[in-house]
Amino acid sequence: MILDSQHVWPGARPPENFKALFRPATIAVAGVSAKSAGQGNKFIQRLRAAGYPGKIYPIHPTESQLEGLPAYPSLADTPEPIDYAFIAIPAVAVPPLLASAKHRVRYAQVMSSGFGEGGRGGGLRAALLQAVRQGGMRLLGPNCMGIYSPSGRVTFTDGQMGDAGVVGILSQSGGLSIDIVRSGEYRGLRFSGVVSLGNCLDVDSSDLLQHYLDDPGTRVIGAYIEDIRDGRRFFELLRGARARKPVVLLKGGRTRQGQRAAASHTGSLASNDQVWRALAAQTGSILADTMEDFIDALVALEHESTRACAFDGRVILFGNGGGASVLAADALGRLGVDVPPLGAGTVAALEQLGIPPGAGIENPLDVPANILQRDRGALARRILDTVAATERPGAVVMHLNLPVILGYRQGELLDELVHAAIGLKAMLPAAVRLLLVLRSTGQPELEAKRQTYASLAMQSGIPVFFSLPAVAQALAALHRYSRFRQSRPETP
Repeated sequence: MILDSQHVWPGARPPENFKALFRPATIAVAGVSAKSAGQGNKFIQRLRAAGYPGKIYPIHPTESQLEGLPAYPSLADTPEPIDYAFIAIPAVAVPPLLASAKHRVRYAQVMSSGFGEGGRGGGLRAALLQAVRQGGMRLLGPNCMGIYSPSGRVTFTDGQMGDAGVVGILSQSGGLSIDIVRSGEYRGLRFSGVVSLGNCLDVDSSDLLQHYLDDPGTRVIGAYIEDIRDGRRFFELLRGARARKPVVLLKGGRTRQGQRAAASHTGSLASNDQVWRALAAQTGSILADTMEDFIDALVALEHESTRACAFDGRVILFGNGGGASVLAADALGRLGVDVPPLGAGTVAALEQLGIPPGAGIENPLDVPANILQRDRGALARRILDTVAATERPGAVVMHLNLPVILGYRQGELLDELVHAAIGLKAMLPAAVRLLLVLRSTGQPELEAKRQTYASLAMQSGIPVFFSLPAVAQALAALHRYSRFRQSRPETP
């Protein structure tokens, strides 16, 4: 971790109020062309598609109208001050533009690169820092995508924008920011904001971490980090928060090869793996190894944010496919999550249900599809109701092998089982979590069915996973977070 002595705002400063960043009333856009579809044109089109309600002011030295809007020659010439300026012009032109703002811009986001990444453009980097001081704004970037704010209807992605939610993300990679938005919303995540920070010459990871920790609308935090300028501040923020909100960290550059790639990407110096493992252990943060683990942990923790009871690490596995259940039990066990044997009373109660031979009524509960289909899927609900009532586990994982399940009654069995899960979710006590795993072999027709029923389950508040190893990783993350919370007193 390194400290940049050329930081725009040296020394300690009070927490930033980022309201104007996430809900800007006025946006200036530099990089709009009358002749071609530049990045500025695309940004304005995305704002319109998202339903942005504020004023948009294109900036251009000669054009008087762009994208059907009046254009202005500089940031100092707009009819009203600017909350957020999107800058996508050649790097050499950025410092003069920002220096001319005359303290009329609150946040400037520089999408342009060429300010010191990979050891190139150091002179422009110094000029940019000086221009930000002179212009009087805060800076996002350079080399970043900016903000994705469902509440403010501001986006850096194409396509339909999701609803506002409780997951706040900061990322030093613009490409991964897009991946997080798209993959996350596909999995049911709803964001309070996603911020692409790029090179962090001014606004940095600690600033956004502090915002999300203080923001009542954010209950889960995720961060992709390559370099921390002020490692001490970042650590103290996490330690002082005492894990009152779950924080999932995806750290790039934890190996020698990754550090070399990070240096090329952002010009950063990245600390080693042991440092980040120690930080996670001391602060109760979740350290993910892959993007998939990162998203899975956020999915599990998003549903945890309103739950008062901690996860005790005990899981009931229920589904079709005995071998899959065995492997899932192994995966959970390796990660410290318990799949305990059922009590004698529970086994006796299950035996009273008249479950046909061929089903396993221990934990894992293995019930073949030809048995699950009886009573139009009602048997599955009776089994789960019985186990949840007598065992009170921390979590129930229901896993369905779609290639097999869809072979029964033209897919009606899958519909019945997913609705059984939805009904169970509504009846479970708050201490028992329900997670659904929909397993597929990847054929297009299976994927279409999987997404249809995943969406139905997610709309009912059930987190959905696409593999048993994924749900094992997510439950392990939830268990680590719960154990840390229990070991530390609540922040006053």
